[in-house]
Amino acid sequence: MATPNSSEVTARQLIENKDAIENELKELEQVLKGQGVGMIEPLVDNSGFPRDDIDLVTVRTAPLRNDHKDIMKQIEEALHAMHAENQAKKAAAKNKSVETGLNRPKPFAIVNAVAPDSPAKEAGLFKGDKITRFGSIHVGNHQKLQALNTLVTDHEGKNISVTIERGEVDSEEVLVLQLTPRRGWGGRGLLGCHIIPL
Repeated sequence: MATPNSSEVTARQLIENKDAIENELKELEQVLKGQGVGMIEPLVDNSGFPRDDIDLVTVRTAPLRNDHKDIMKQIEEALHAMHAENQAKKAAAKNKSVETGLNRPKPFAIVNAVAPDSPAKEAGLFKGDKITRFGSIHVGNHQKLQALNTLVTDHEGKNISVTIERGEVDSEEVLVLQLTPRRGWGGRGLLGCHIIPL
C-alpha cells in the first residue's frame, strides 16, 4: 500500500473536521428545533426584543455555518494540491519508465490485422500492437512464430496472457491482455488476427 502524501493527509484531516462540524450542526439543529426555531426563523419578537420562548445563549453560540463553508473551501484546495502531487508523481514515473525502457522485453511480432468479433478483438488486440510476450513465448524462443502457433493450438479454450506495447515510441503503454483461442467465432483460425514477426 502506498504511503499517503502530505496533501492526502491534510485532505483527510479536513474531511474529518468537516464531518465533526456537520455532526455538531445536526446536534444544534435539534437544539433549535427543541427551542421551537429553525435555522432561518427570527430570534426577536415583533417589537424587536429577544424572544422569551427560546434560550438565546444556546442558539447564538453556534456560528458553525461559516466554519463549514471555510472548511469546505480548505478541502477543495487540499484536493487540488493532492491531484497536482499525483500528476507530478505520474509524470516522474513515466519519465523513469522511459529511461528504463531499455530493460523492457523487446517485441518479436506485430499484429497486422484483427477480425471483427474474433477472440483477438474480444481480448482487446489492435492492429499495430507489438507483442513482447505471448504466454511463455518471447523474443528469444519464438522460432519465427512457429512456437506461437504450437502454443495457440495447445491452448484452445484456455486463457493465454499476451503482453503488448501500444502507441508511439514516446508514449507507449504496456498492456497485459487475456486471449482465449477458440473455434466457431465466425472466421478463420483460433485467434482471428494476423501476426507477423519483427
